[in-house]
Amino acid sequence: VKRNPFHVKFFLSVGDWCGKMWMEELKGPMLQTPYYPAFISAAAWSPTRAGVFFLARQDGRLDVWDYFYRMNEVALTQQVSDRALTSLNIQGQGRLAAVGDAGGVITLLQLCDGLVDPGPNEKNLIGMLFDRETKREKSLEQIKKQGGAVKKEDKDGAGGMTIDKTKYQEREKAFFTELNMTGDDLGTTLPAR
Repeated sequence: VKRNPFHVKFFLSVGDWCGKMWMEELKGPMLQTPYYPAFISAAAWSPTRAGVFFLARQDGRLDVWDYFYRMNEVALTQQVSDRALTSLNIQGQGRLAAVGDAGGVITLLQLCDGLVDPGPNEKNLIGMLFDRETKREKSLEQIKKQGGAVKKEDKDGAGGMTIDKTKYQEREKAFFTELNMTGDDLGTTLPAR
């Protein structure tokens, strides 16, 4: 578990096949990476870039995520060792990454300027991203608490859950309005039934 050095209420955890971002006030993760084919053994935040974090994998690869530029895919993957990576630490100035493997070998990587130098207004924009995701998660919790989820009996008699589509869309619209976001392409679309 590693706290974001710029936004200390937010932290990153690993321990299975994905990285998860949490906020202290939430019961579940607000963001997570896709599942990897290999176990994730260590994580670290960049000390110089608010939206950059590193994941060490047991297949010997190091992944670098840069949420300032894109959230849907890894920014860089580097094969560091043929053995499982077990530890990871980033130098205080953010220029060097020390990665340890299962054989006891430590590899020192020099990071490029793009992974070290912050983008314009990056700290504030990443803070806004985290706040938006926190609000989204809290809104989803409210929907569950206020009865937006209704029990439905299926054919087998085992209870399932369904969401009232109209209530969901109303709450989603209110959420985006609160964030001053407009447009027809915002939000998720419930699958047609």
